[in-house]
Amino acid sequence: MKDDHITPDEALREIGRVGERVRHSSRGPGWAYLFMGLATMVYWPAMSLGAQPLPLLAGAGWVVLTVALCMYWTRLRVHDRLLTRISRPVSAAYVVATTVPFVVGIWLLPDQPTTGWTAALIAVSVLAGLPPVYGGLRLMRNR
Repeated sequence: MKDDHITPDEALREIGRVGERVRHSSRGPGWAYLFMGLATMVYWPAMSLGAQPLPLLAGAGWVVLTVALCMYWTRLRVHDRLLTRISRPVSAAYVVATTVPFVVGIWLLPDQPTTGWTAALIAVSVLAGLPPVYGGLRLMRNR
């Protein structure tokens, strides 16, 4: 019968292997955060400034993205300390930041926006996408 004990070197290799698998598992959520942030930066200008059918396509794309990301997050079985630590602050910052382009695009933007209004909407859209981009980059750098 084989001895069930492992050497200290084997234990360290196994710990390293498991640690690498856990760090690698946070890359999927990192990519999801990056994609969501970049999609946000494009979505709000398309919805508020685009000519038909661009807002319709952007809205449909946003629904598909939301459903796909919700399904992805519910099936995700990642137990990464960094992901746990940053997911709430990134999500909260994203919700707060996304309200700004919503308010600007829905209630403040004139029917015929000037260059200044267009630049302002694009700027707040980019700022709204920064929290998930930051979270994604943090997770992708996790090595």
